Amino acid sequence: MASSNRTQCLQHPDRRTFLWSLASLGVIRTKSHKQSETVYRFLTPECEVDMSVQYFAKSSTNSFRFRDSLNNRAFCLSADGEENQACLQRFTGSIAVARYRFRSRLPSQMPLNLRERVLTIDRDSRMDPRPPFERVLALDREVVSDIQAFGYNPDDPKQVATDPKSLWCLLRQDLYLNEQTTAFLIVHWKHTVNFISLVDVIPGDRTQPING
Repeated sequence: MASSNRTQCLQHPDRRTFLWSLASLGVIRTKSHKQSETVYRFLTPECEVDMSVQYFAKSSTNSFRFRDSLNNRAFCLSADGEENQACLQRFTGSIAVARYRFRSRLPSQMPLNLRERVLTIDRDSRMDPRPPFERVLALDREVVSDIQAFGYNPDDPKQVATDPKSLWCLLRQDLYLNEQTTAFLIVHWKHTVNFISLVDVIPGDRTQPING
């Protein structure tokens, strides 16, 4: 999270991704400003996709703990995104949860997984560069969700000394279904300590937005 000359915030921590029911986010013990949920709907040749995003700005917690209510399982995270190992005791920053629900147009075409590729396209000069990140996410009951966090440990003097509240980065997230080589969605995010914002959602060549 911090080095001698440059700073790395707890950024989507290491892109660890979890299956979520959004209601379960209430178990995060934070003092936060919660923004209403944003929902997008898309149609691909294989399925309908609902993408919903909830934002938790200016969060502060003494226990970085979460609950996966789909499987009734609680867990905590470390600064590197490791589950139930060296978990963070203090976190100040912003959190966002993107949840994807799939409805197959034909049962035989139901997606089995969601693949993501994340690229940092711009960042604060004090942050270390990060290579592109890729991960395959298995669907659970037609749902997969992504938790993102960007912040710092207020008990770490090195992080506090770099004025972490002014750090920021821009991310491009390409999303693929199964083994497809063309993204069905391209999502741009801006991460700051005070707020994680969805900059835009761009449908792929074979993806159509559903209005209403």
